[in-house]
Formats: sequence, structure tokens, C-alpha cells
Amino acid sequence: MKVLHVIGSAGVGGAEKHVLDLCMQQKASGLDVHVALPATGALGIALAKHHIAYTLIHAGGRWHPLALWSLRRTIHRIQPDIIHAHMLKSATMVGRINRKVPCVVTAHNIVKHLGPFRHCQHVICVSDMVRDSLCGLGYPAPKISVIHNAVDTQMFSTAKREAVRSQMAWQDQLVVTCVARLVPAKGQTFAINALPDLVAAIPNIKLVFIGDGPDHAKCEKLAHGLSVENHLALMGSRTDVADLLAATDIYLQPSIKEGFCIAFLEAMATGLACVGTHTGAIPSMIRNGENGILIKPADISAIVDAVSKLAHDYTLRTRYAQAAKITANTQFSPEKQATDTLKVYQQIVTL
Repeated sequence: MKVLHVIGSAGVGGAEKHVLDLCMQQKASGLDVHVALPATGALGIALAKHHIAYTLIHAGGRWHPLALWSLRRTIHRIQPDIIHAHMLKSATMVGRINRKVPCVVTAHNIVKHLGPFRHCQHVICVSDMVRDSLCGLGYPAPKISVIHNAVDTQMFSTAKREAVRSQMAWQDQLVVTCVARLVPAKGQTFAINALPDLVAAIPNIKLVFIGDGPDHAKCEKLAHGLSVENHLALMGSRTDVADLLAATDIYLQPSIKEGFCIAFLEAMATGLACVGTHTGAIPSMIRNGENGILIKPADISAIVDAVSKLAHDYTLRTRYAQAAKITANTQFSPEKQATDTLKVYQQIVTL
């Protein structure tokens, strides 16, 4: 089977990681895989590293005539058996120019309108919450599957913990990490607002944000106003996320809204005690009180209580960390994701 993946960005976010991981699994299983994307970027470099073919289509909006023309040419040249579009822009573009090749779309975030999905045969949702948003708009449930994203668990461990902590001068600190873009939906400001109470309870706490975004200056200003700037590290975008996770004591995802949240799963795969909010697929990963802690979004007191509980109970922290790693290894493996996705392909190709 020949598969053409189409994605409208080439950065380092969750959707791009999803495409790379899925392509690697599909190639290993014998599928003929090709990717269409608008620029080389980090995704293109990673695809080339793993010998996965890709084509650059013209960059532009979802209605840009040259972008549509170049995508149409790519489809005609590749002659795929199935097209797999990722996110709304790509789904819209494929739907605009394609009526012959079966198409599946992965919805990575909450769906607000049906336009991008009108001309596809099936939608894969990365979480129950995304599926519910699609069904709530009237999309037929039989044409929807929930397939959780996966993570290559072999890439994540605490093996480099002491070396990285020494390098970062974190040896005597309780490190609480969040990996996410600095945008309102990720909820970092609520974590900063929790810092004064956390510092009072845990004087050696260091809150580490990995990722950049438009809220960078806002986070700096808020921390300064609360006099906790010495307890906050804004690391920006990093290529050594796995190493920084290895050096972490507690992982915190204070998101207000999520689709899946691969970063949270990576923290679990590392073997960290995790605190996450009731949003996106996080409740599918964490069973509260068994392999981590679930809290309400935008609840500063809950952040303080959860982090303080884990900080002061090493035995509990270790138990949650071990259970989280087992969950990541068994329920969110790349192999399961690839197998479930192939079943969808086979279903719609034979329609």
C-alpha cells in the first residue's frame, strides 16, 4: 500500500512528531510512505535522516492557488492508494483538490467546524475529547476512530539524570518541568501563579518551562511581579528535551486545552511522576491516584497541592513514576498506533 501523508507545517510540534513516528512505523512494516509538506524544517530533516521520502509543496494558505496546484501535482505523481491528511489546513487542501483517492484525516485538536472533513472517508481523533467535539457537530460516529498518539519509549529514560543535573546546576533543586509552547492554552501562567505558595512549601523548587511562544514576556513579567523569578527557568525551544526530562523530579502539564499532548506521554515514558489536567487525552493516560495525579484546569490551589504532595513523598513519587512508565510502554506504543491506523486504511480502501 502506498500512503501519502500531507501536513501543512514542518516544525517540531506534536502533530509533526506524530507524522514522523507514524511514517517510521509504516515504513518498517513494509508500506510505501511519502510525505508532502511546505518546507524542509525540522520535520524534513528528520524524515531524511530516516530515509523517508518527502516532497515540498508550495507554501501558502489553504486556498492559495499555487499551494493547491503543487499538492495536486504531487498526488498525481505519487499515485497513492490512500492520502492521510494531518490537521485542518491539510484536510481542507486535500478536500479541495481530491475526489478520487480515499482520504483519512487525523484531528489533533478540538474540532469547531466540519468544513475540513466533508470530503474525507474517515477521521482519526487523537483523544475521546476530540472525537466528542466532532460528533457534537453532527459528524457520523461510524466514520470516526480514536487512535492515541504514541511515543518511542526507548528514547526516554533517566539514565543521564545525574550528569544533566550537574550540567544544569540542579543538583540541590526539586525540578518541576513542563514542555509546551508558551501560549494561553498550555496554562503556564497558572503554574507561575502557584509558585509563591510552592516556594513557601518547597524552598528549593525550580519550575522549568521548555518551549517558546508569544507568552514568553508575559511569563517573565508575571514571575518578576510575584518575586519568584529565581525559581523559574524559561529554557526556550530545545533539542535536548529527553535529557532535560531525565533530570526532572516532577512533570507538570497545567494545560487549559489539549488535543493529545505528546509531551505528557514522553514524560511518562521517561519514568516521571506526572501531574496533568482533565483535558484532551491526558485523562486517558493518567488514572488518578494510580499512575499520577489529575487536577482541574486553571486551578492554582490544585497545582500547589499536587506538586507539594509529590515533592514531600518520595515513595509515592517513585510509585507513580514507575506506573507511568509501564502505562506508556504498554498502552501507547508506536506499534499499536501503526496497527490501528493500518486497520483504518484497509477499511476505507476497500469501500
